[in-house]
Amino acid sequence: MWASLTLALLTVPVVIVATEEGLSRIPRAVREGSLALGATKFETLWRVVLPMASPAMMTGVILAIARAAGEVAPLMLVGVVKLAPSLPLDGNYPYIHLDQKFMHLGFHIYDVGFQSPNVEAARPLVYATALLLVAVIALLNLSAIAIRNHLREKYKALEM
Repeated sequence: MWASLTLALLTVPVVIVATEEGLSRIPRAVREGSLALGATKFETLWRVVLPMASPAMMTGVILAIARAAGEVAPLMLVGVVKLAPSLPLDGNYPYIHLDQKFMHLGFHIYDVGFQSPNVEAARPLVYATALLLVAVIALLNLSAIAIRNHLREKYKALEM
């Protein structure tokens, strides 16, 4: 739980900046036009402003998740262990156990690459783990681009 809260605090600025950028891109005339047609401020916010800003907000959220996936140093202080034989997920209620320790790919790279007694034998495992971490982050970034483009196309009619 502490690791989750730590990463959440680290990613808040990314989400805030992306949301501010998305909200600032909405023309004032669109907001005023919605209000002039009789919509309340809440309806304008909910049905006009947020849908138009959603591509930027979703991009910010997914990029924050990708950034959090690469963060290692804060996790080394609050929750990462060298060996976690089981996942914090299982079939017992409440299904997610936030009190269990976990492993992180970045810490695994450090541990295997620099703490192993036989560095040459561990090198392929370090490369494989680094490739997996880069692939996860690249997949998150590509999904951010795809979601942003989808939402831009979906709400393009509101911009006219």
